Amino acid sequence: MQADKKYYNPEIHDVFKALTVKQPYADLLTCVTYRDENGDYCADKTIEVRTRNINYRGDLLICSSVKPVDPWGRHPAGVTCGFVELYDVKRVEDFTPEDWEATRIPEQARPRTGYGWMMRNPRRVVEMPVKGQLGLYNIIVPKGDITEYPRNLEIGADGWEIIKKKLKNGK
Repeated sequence: MQADKKYYNPEIHDVFKALTVKQPYADLLTCVTYRDENGDYCADKTIEVRTRNINYRGDLLICSSVKPVDPWGRHPAGVTCGFVELYDVKRVEDFTPEDWEATRIPEQARPRTGYGWMMRNPRRVVEMPVKGQLGLYNIIVPKGDITEYPRNLEIGADGWEIIKKKLKNGK
């Protein structure tokens, strides 16, 4: 999935900024769990704590790290998980209790220094194997290989009747 820059051809490849995150945090960043009062899609985790500040703002492709592996298989390892929008960075020294809650880091494990990368607008993608890296990096893929799952699905009245019948029959 990743390639050297010397093999990059903008006509046949896409380049994305990527960040590798351990599970279950990668899924918590990219799975939509609710819509806020403005109608924006939101995830359970909206702040990723890192040791470094960055100037980059924009979409990030969140990938799950290969290790540690979830022994129950609930969270896929070593794959693309989804996009988020990195819109701001904040020093952890300036965090509010709500900010700490948004990190999903247990109180006893919270760092005293570092930066909170503020994220919003999660969009899941079809999982593809990926070899991650430390920090922020570029990932080069063939055009169209990264596919977002649809957020909404529209069906007609006939489709809805089929679904209701299957639900009623337990199939």
